[in-house]
Amino acid sequence: MAKTKTKTSKKARRKESSPASLASVLQNIAKHDEHHTANIDSLISKASLLLQEHSDPDQALKVITAALSKNPTNLQALELAGEINIELQDIPTAIRCFTTATNLDPDGVASGAEKFLWLAQICEEGNEVAIMWYEKAVKVLRSKASQGDIDEEVKEKLCSALCGMAELYMTDLCMQPDAESRCETYITEALLVHPSSPEALSTLASFRISQSKPGDARAALSRSLEVWKDLEAGDGTIPPYPFRMSFTRLLMECGMYEETMDVLEGLQEEDDQVVDLWYLGGWCLFLIGDKLRKGEKAPTAGMSGEEEEEEDWRDTWAAAREWLWNCEKLYKAFEWDDEGIKEHASELLRNISAELGEAKPDDEKDEEEGEGGDWEDFEDEDGDEEMKDS
Repeated sequence: MAKTKTKTSKKARRKESSPASLASVLQNIAKHDEHHTANIDSLISKASLLLQEHSDPDQALKVITAALSKNPTNLQALELAGEINIELQDIPTAIRCFTTATNLDPDGVASGAEKFLWLAQICEEGNEVAIMWYEKAVKVLRSKASQGDIDEEVKEKLCSALCGMAELYMTDLCMQPDAESRCETYITEALLVHPSSPEALSTLASFRISQSKPGDARAALSRSLEVWKDLEAGDGTIPPYPFRMSFTRLLMECGMYEETMDVLEGLQEEDDQVVDLWYLGGWCLFLIGDKLRKGEKAPTAGMSGEEEEEEDWRDTWAAAREWLWNCEKLYKAFEWDDEGIKEHASELLRNISAELGEAKPDDEKDEEEGEGGDWEDFEDEDGDEEMKDS
């Protein structure tokens, strides 16, 4: 879900007013008479519309708070309030909303698995507590799936929950003695539920990489690409932008550089104001050029192998430099704080310049000496103060 940036003054006012009102509503749930509940469906619909269609979580919070003041035990309103607070980046209040909903519906019989899935992702304790929430969600979703024809939404949620558990056992819980077997079990079930799920196939690839099985990982990534790579732009079944960005890192890790650039170029057409996009594209083109330079790719027809190799790797590195320059511009413009990207991109640019010679972006060629063009210039703008680590 996209994060909405707000000015500091708005954020301060929100903390002073709306969350406090919502907190007082949540505190009074124990005193609420369940036999006297108001119909708040119209308010819930309005709040949902404000959040989903108008991207206005501040107004949505006001409406849902009004709804809960009339009927504080309404599960739909509580869960929507949780989602609104996630959008506002007020995670403690979101946790409180979802936890209140789970207390009212501990088995998910009334409102389903959504609240458990949210708590698995945002709970402060993480690890085993997150697994506990995932297991609750999976139990509800498995029950729904066993009742007959499983609809697409249930399939996707069950698959996502199983992949979430596998990811935890590949990362935070990787030292557990049964971590590997649990990953295998969860991913296998996810693929049985939804064989063409990009998320499940991506999780499988990540797992195979961790097992040092690059061939199997490449096969899983290729299966995922076959599902969505040729779909028309705007097709709802194309994985979201952040997923595809993470997916390119797996492709690169498996040496699938051409496929990486195909995905990145598609992302560029959708939104070219992303630092990671240009960084990954520049890095990938550098790696392609490096392979050509070392003669690891057969030349194409039309010229001698030596001429093709010489031209290709230099052209590819020149393109890599363009991508890295764009990364640099956005890094400065957004005052990005990922030190790892800055240092690695600087290293790549130095390596390219060592082979191709020094150069500057077209829009900086006429600037005076010392104005732009170097990562170090950005560091010095505010003195010698170090950039924060991401």
